[in-house]
Amino acid sequence: MKKNKIIDKLDELTLEADMLVEILYNSLKQQEAEQKTTSACYLLEIIGRKFRKIRALF
Repeated sequence: MKKNKIIDKLDELTLEADMLVEILYNSLKQQEAEQKTTSACYLLEIIGRKFRKIRALF
């Protein structure tokens, strides 16, 4: 696979992962008060920041 195709695919996958993390984070945030999901939200926030850093490279 050519470098450009690999970079494009990596960009696409990180975008999808970042969007999924954001959706999951928002969903957990809504349930946080009821079910004590604070630690999960914290971890998702860290994961989301990592994906945004990766995406910033593109």
